[in-house]
Amino acid sequence: MRRVLVIAALMSAAYGAEILIDLARPRTDDSDPAIGLFSPLMPVLPRAVLWSVVAGWAVALLAGATLAVQRVAEKDATPRQVRTRGAHLVVLAALLLPFTLFPAWTMVDNAAVLLVCVPSTAFALWAVHRMQRFRRMPAWLLLATFAWGAFVACGFGSSMNIWYMDYAPYYFGDAGNVLEIRHQVMTGAFFNAGVFEELGKGAGVAIVCILFRRHVDGVVSGIVLGAAAGLGFNFAESVEYMGAAAAAPEFQYWMRQSLGLMAAHTAFSALFGAGLGLARQLDDARSRRFAVVCGFVAAAGAHATSNVMFRWVGQVKQDIPLDPNIDTLLLQPLALIVFQGPVVALYVMMLRRGIREQSAGLSQALAAEAQSGYGAVTDVEAPVLLSPVRRLWLAVTVLRRYGLAAYRRLRALHAAQLDLATHLWHASRGQADRRAPDGPTLRLHILALKDDQLLEGPQQRSAEALT
Repeated sequence: MRRVLVIAALMSAAYGAEILIDLARPRTDDSDPAIGLFSPLMPVLPRAVLWSVVAGWAVALLAGATLAVQRVAEKDATPRQVRTRGAHLVVLAALLLPFTLFPAWTMVDNAAVLLVCVPSTAFALWAVHRMQRFRRMPAWLLLATFAWGAFVACGFGSSMNIWYMDYAPYYFGDAGNVLEIRHQVMTGAFFNAGVFEELGKGAGVAIVCILFRRHVDGVVSGIVLGAAAGLGFNFAESVEYMGAAAAAPEFQYWMRQSLGLMAAHTAFSALFGAGLGLARQLDDARSRRFAVVCGFVAAAGAHATSNVMFRWVGQVKQDIPLDPNIDTLLLQPLALIVFQGPVVALYVMMLRRGIREQSAGLSQALAAEAQSGYGAVTDVEAPVLLSPVRRLWLAVTVLRRYGLAAYRRLRALHAAQLDLATHLWHASRGQADRRAPDGPTLRLHILALKDDQLLEGPQQRSAEALT
């Protein structure tokens, strides 16, 4: 939890640094407010976020001071631990909830657009979940990562972009050269968005890797979590852009919720997630930091480059008379393939490599467990567990013959056996999570599930089919 609090504190501190930069901006007019968000031309919502952040700081300081007083006054360890956990959650909520204000209001204000974007996003999230061919993390964890991307990451990125666009014109160039200033501001905005939006999404993946380490196996898990956070961010941004008065909602849906759904934010954060997942497999602290930094640089660099290149294409098209249909159906998809296709290909190749490594590790672990004689995994079950197609065929057969209850028990058995194999795989590399159940505990759970499946009637006569 302390590491999670550090991540939340760094995000809030970055917002505070933007306030200081805005306060220090050169002013060309004495009538300008000290903080640009208080300008009459600025919408109300960014100011509401600012006051919420300030209030969150006050709550966090109060909770921290209360916790410090309690630690001095109390000697009993157990009550102190309970109060510490509660205080940590209060501080975490105070630091992060203000960032959710902007995307939450946007979604409420554009409820119809939100409903339109739900089916395609839900399908993409299901496809991301199915990327895990063997052991799958709980669906609620994937949904929580998606929610982080939609609310916290999107709110954090939007807030940082608003701050930059507020103070950047005062720092660039001569006030008389409007075109040069505009060019510099927009170029900086693309890199600003690449850095802070990817940091916001990556922070959520890092928190999952810290708190739920036993569900993170390596590169595959990192890519899945990163893609889920990216889908959440893309969902919130699609609602915002499609709901804007000056936007063409059909074009935005085509580019963000159809053609580019698995590219753009999904692909960028998948790269960052791959770096975080790779760090899970490395023993050396320096190598772990290097993997995380490389993942972030790849994600932020790809994001910024894509922004710059799409803007360049837009400027080139202004000088060429084009039919709008040709532009929408041909040129924009071609630009997407050229600028973001390599990013998609990169995370797909890393996903494929990670699945192969995972398959090899689980194969060795299952073979060793089958030879151990404990009975948790048998020689007959091991090939089925290593084949997603055979597992699906067996589950469908059991569902058709014996009903939903037997189907659920079988899926629970397979999940428990893959949990055991993954634990043994991590343990063989010295990477087992000490907070997760150990091997004997997992074996007892599997044997209990097998005993539940030895029922009277048709299921008892079909024990081989159930396994």
